[in-house]
Amino acid sequence: MQKIILLLILTLTQLLFSQQKYDVVFKNVNIVSMENEQVLYNQNIAIIAGKIIVIENAKKSKLKGEKEYDLKGQFIMPSLADAHVHLPEKEEELQRFFELNLINGVTKLRSMRGDWKHKDWRNKYNTTESFYPKLYLSPPPISRSYDLTQEQIEGFVKATKDRGFDFIKILSIKNQEIFKQLDETCKKYNVSLGGHFPRLASGNTIEESTFFNSNYTSIEHLGGLVGEPNLFESRIAEIKKQKIFICPTLSWYSIGSGQYSYEELQKLPGMEYVSNESMKEWLEKTKQYRDKIGEQAYKDEVAKELKDLEEKYQVIARLQKERVKMILSPDASSKYMSAGFNMLTEMELLKNANLSNFEILQMATTNFAEFFNENYGKLSEGKDADFIIIENNPLEDLKTLKNIKGVYYNQKYLDDKKLDLIKSALKVN
Repeated sequence: MQKIILLLILTLTQLLFSQQKYDVVFKNVNIVSMENEQVLYNQNIAIIAGKIIVIENAKKSKLKGEKEYDLKGQFIMPSLADAHVHLPEKEEELQRFFELNLINGVTKLRSMRGDWKHKDWRNKYNTTESFYPKLYLSPPPISRSYDLTQEQIEGFVKATKDRGFDFIKILSIKNQEIFKQLDETCKKYNVSLGGHFPRLASGNTIEESTFFNSNYTSIEHLGGLVGEPNLFESRIAEIKKQKIFICPTLSWYSIGSGQYSYEELQKLPGMEYVSNESMKEWLEKTKQYRDKIGEQAYKDEVAKELKDLEEKYQVIARLQKERVKMILSPDASSKYMSAGFNMLTEMELLKNANLSNFEILQMATTNFAEFFNENYGKLSEGKDADFIIIENNPLEDLKTLKNIKGVYYNQKYLDDKKLDLIKSALKVN
């Protein structure tokens, strides 16, 4: 009798499950889940309320959705996160900034040059109805020009917590005592620190034990590792022990190295979205600088910058070997860089550190999600439905990310036609 009852329950469950109608079903898709390096070929994926509910073989699937999309053998992978951005100074520039990221598959942005007004921007642009990238915010950064009292530190950290900011960024700091007071207050309010490897006004750095026992959760630009041969091994060990994330930002240094000719600079990724006026101004400033220092000094400077880049590649290779978690950003905050477009540039530079495509993509997906303890970054049942559609397998060829075919994020689907409309509206030349 018990066997008959169990069989009836199983039959009823299967019947109910097969009759369920999902919000959205994507059919005939190859899934780069980022759980591992295996691709799930020819799958159907069903979504309810922004969550992945079922993934199953398309040939056997009977999934039904209120909306259904046949992707005809294209690939999907988790959408990308840029871990180091500078938001525009003016709110009227925000929409363009967001859309430049979206057409490149970026749906998460960590702001590293904050402002108190950014919280109002997040409230306005990160809503249930929005498809703009999700913002992770810091207040105005701390620098060595601030001679802060304990009362000021308390007020700053408390405001950071009360207003819902995600962390505090340090550019530099006046002295070690202020760092200690800031760190103790951050621990009191459970606020994370991050940013540059902190330099004091004197030019020295924080004591090693003080820094590595602080609330620092991320270090930008490979600070404290490049050009530090005597402290390199001990710092690598501490970074690994304390589980500090590293954000290398190679593109900023590569493009700023001076290695590109004037013609090459104008053809860098995303430059078709930069106005002729801005490009002309950038080129004039670049030419003025190169003429001012002279040909030989310019060549020497480029050689030094490229040598420094080689050291950065070696440091990144070591970090990966030690399984230190890294997050990805080009730090597209300077001339000849464009929001969103330099994500692929950064990935291609990371290949110089002998990272695999999977390891590079982890930086922009799973590692970022882990850094903020979020439910996206992988594609599996129970995870957030937050992914991009691409033509080919990015584990084999990262260049497929040049042409994003679709974005599914925040329960919104931007297909290739909608993305093309956004691109057309954004182009200025």
